[in-house]
Amino acid sequence: MDARPTFPPHQPRGEQPRSLAGVRVVDLSRVLAGPFATQMLGDLGADILKIENPRAGDDTRWLIAQPNLGGENFFYLALNRNKRSVAVDINTDEGREIVFRLLADADVLVENYTTRVMQRAGLDYEALKDRFPRLIFCSISAYGRTGRLAHAGGFDSAISVEAGVASLNALPDERPVVGGVPFIDITTAMNATIGILAALRARDMPGSETFGKGQFIDIAMYDTAIADLSYKGYQYLASGQNPVSLGRKPKFGMPGGEFECADGVVWFTCTTQKMFHALCDHVIDRPELKDDPRFLTIKERNENVDEMIATLEAEFIHHDRAYWGDRLKRAGVPCGEVRLVGEALISRETEEREMVREIAHPTAGSVPVIASPVKMSLTPPVDPVAPPLLGQHTAEVLREVGYSSADIARMEQLKVIALHEHPAKDAA
Repeated sequence: MDARPTFPPHQPRGEQPRSLAGVRVVDLSRVLAGPFATQMLGDLGADILKIENPRAGDDTRWLIAQPNLGGENFFYLALNRNKRSVAVDINTDEGREIVFRLLADADVLVENYTTRVMQRAGLDYEALKDRFPRLIFCSISAYGRTGRLAHAGGFDSAISVEAGVASLNALPDERPVVGGVPFIDITTAMNATIGILAALRARDMPGSETFGKGQFIDIAMYDTAIADLSYKGYQYLASGQNPVSLGRKPKFGMPGGEFECADGVVWFTCTTQKMFHALCDHVIDRPELKDDPRFLTIKERNENVDEMIATLEAEFIHHDRAYWGDRLKRAGVPCGEVRLVGEALISRETEEREMVREIAHPTAGSVPVIASPVKMSLTPPVDPVAPPLLGQHTAEVLREVGYSSADIARMEQLKVIALHEHPAKDAA
């Protein structure tokens, strides 16, 4: 097995103002969309209390067996930084009472169980709204909490094919292809985060009719997928014709697409005359092509596409991707080196933006972290803290809400809670 790559350690920024200072989130979500949303809130400074099943924790702790770091799964590590793990059985009376105590001082609850699970536990919105009128309750589900599919579960892949998204990933005449990155889960998480931030703003706006009032946020993966269709969806609404995948052709403009280089492939698109002229003058050093009758305008270039592409292929094959990528970017022609995931993560661009760093972890020594992409001058994201071990903060959080050491020991023996006090390992 290949050794994992290592990265420079994160350099702490120290204490700085936090965008969400004082905001507490009780996080009853698991797997992807919910945890990704609460991770974003944690990056912005909210206190995230990750409520987990004391027997196994978040499904992603064991969902895919490899690769592991310090006994923790890569899937879980990717989605749960800047949180505190509280292992509580919410299906017991004492477990529910713990959640109620946490909600007394909480601003937000996030969950992505099926409707029946939250109702059975007595933790659905209808059961909580009168007791906690300031609480913002964000419910993430496959099809929303109303309608005939309110109780149905779902995953990104299933929603992707059902909403037509996967049909746009296939080459012509291929069946729909599920995307390699779960973008519907990810954009669902973003919509949940936006909704939560808007609800916090509405609740905390003095003098408004919403001041002091929590609310219910219904976030459906299916709704998100339909919204994600964006202009592709509107193409059908405007014409009645289904949009089709363009395969490896550029969406707009000519020339463009994939071009073989000495060490791989580069992709670019010239959508304007200015870009085409820049390509000729400053990228391939062939200014005479601007005046070639076959290539004068995009109309002629599309009519003579084979000659246009062949001319460029003969140029690009002589140098590597980095050479052409630098020249295209300097000339103002949008482009990208075609890379594998690993190549992207260790690339110059990723390093320049400090997007991957190492942080301390209690059992692995250190783990890599993909940084928050949000760069803010006054309230930057907090210094990342590694995803917690299962129950790592149970005792700490319970003491904060008034439980004694004797209470905690008794509930642990009854398996209402789980504790995981693990000695920290020196960071590698």
